[in-house]
Amino acid sequence: MKTDRKALVWGTIIGLGIVAAGMMQAFEFPHFRAPFTWGQLENFLLGGLLFGILIASYRKLWKTAGFWVLLFAFLGAHIVLYWLVIANIAGSLGGLRQAAFYGFVSTVELFAFAVIAAKLYHRGPDTSSFTGPKER
Repeated sequence: MKTDRKALVWGTIIGLGIVAAGMMQAFEFPHFRAPFTWGQLENFLLGGLLFGILIASYRKLWKTAGFWVLLFAFLGAHIVLYWLVIANIAGSLGGLRQAAFYGFVSTVELFAFAVIAAKLYHRGPDTSSFTGPKER
């Protein structure tokens, strides 16, 4: 699988922009504090990763409006679940136990979405883009 030149250029530009913004924040605004904690940022990034995997796994359903409705409904349930339940439970945990708990809950969420999508669309996740091309 060969990455095209345009994707590499955009990836490099975005990466340099992130690094430049981080360096500017560190050197120009050394006393700046974000309005959220590292734990909240970690939860946001994990949620983004979870939904990125879901979107990539169901690429063949992108053209159906029902898929996006299901995805946004699932996002709403995900936010409610994390804010009301998971954050309170994980707050008492720490370190590796907290990471393992988030991993377990995310796995259950992915499985629940796959079951719902299979019932509605009779299609499972397509992970061939994750595993690379098939060798013959």
